[in-house]
Amino acid sequence: MRRHLSCLLLATAIATIAAGAVHAAGPSLDAQCAALDKPAYPEADRPNAAQQAALASCDAPALYYGIRQPRDFLKARHCAFTPDKDDDVFSKKAGVLMMLYANGQGVARNLALAKKAACAAGGAPAELSGRLAYLDALAPGKREAGKPIDFCDDITSGMMMGYCASLDAAQGDVKREQTLAAIAAKFKPNEQAAFSRLLNSLSRFVEARGGNEVDLGGTARGMLVAQEEDAQKDAFLTALQAFERGKLPRFSAAQDQALDRELNTVYGQLRRLPAQEYTTIKMADIQATQRIWLVYRDAWVEFGKLRYPAVPAHAWRAHFTQQRTAMLKALLEELS
Repeated sequence: MRRHLSCLLLATAIATIAAGAVHAAGPSLDAQCAALDKPAYPEADRPNAAQQAALASCDAPALYYGIRQPRDFLKARHCAFTPDKDDDVFSKKAGVLMMLYANGQGVARNLALAKKAACAAGGAPAELSGRLAYLDALAPGKREAGKPIDFCDDITSGMMMGYCASLDAAQGDVKREQTLAAIAAKFKPNEQAAFSRLLNSLSRFVEARGGNEVDLGGTARGMLVAQEEDAQKDAFLTALQAFERGKLPRFSAAQDQALDRELNTVYGQLRRLPAQEYTTIKMADIQATQRIWLVYRDAWVEFGKLRYPAVPAHAWRAHFTQQRTAMLKALLEELS
């Protein structure tokens, strides 16, 4: 099973040290991969002309993981053998072949071909060293035999952190959408229309929050954006589930006014900060996100009025204002 992405920074340091030991003790990665390139993929494992034509615009990882389509190891393998137009440092199609042959998924297990595919996939040296060592440990009689491998295990590069975080997020989106659809099926037509508008405003806010209020300066920016966007989507679903269970906002009009003043105070403190030199987060972007958040908050008020009519509008405003203020306070602490 893939290791959780929040542990990647620690994994980076460990894997880099381990990779250094491999380089010091044995042949170079180029030499290892040159020796591993000899076995040929069986023609029977490759797609025929009709299958290849049908997979012209396929996504091998999406087929492998079952992202927005049924999980299909056969199509994932055929897709992985189609001409690769991806010129990334890491070849995702070769990575899928590595997993399929290493794990024996829809094809006979073949560690030699898995290692060949790992070399073709490339990536950061520490990652490739780790994959080859891991594949060697999968051989019969070895300590870790039988443990599945995933190309997102123990990654070390910012690029792969971002890509693997996006894979996790895509799989999370599918599960969330299924849960949301089941909840929305109980709504009346007018509630469903308001809920659709709420989801659209959520999507715009999540995108703005991830793109504008996360520092994009480091190599792990893709991972950090994906994690923040995931957190906002999870918070939305958690809140909706709580509301459906009857745990509704209970704020007075006076509390709403006090929370609005607090938000404006924190927002004003952010505006008075000097220009930041060491972060990509700019006040103009926070202002843009704030405007989008206001639309999102108002969409909750509109939906709440229909779905939960006993809750006054000021209670909805107070609830979401309190959450937004917490976000702005975190930004103020980060930027001060």
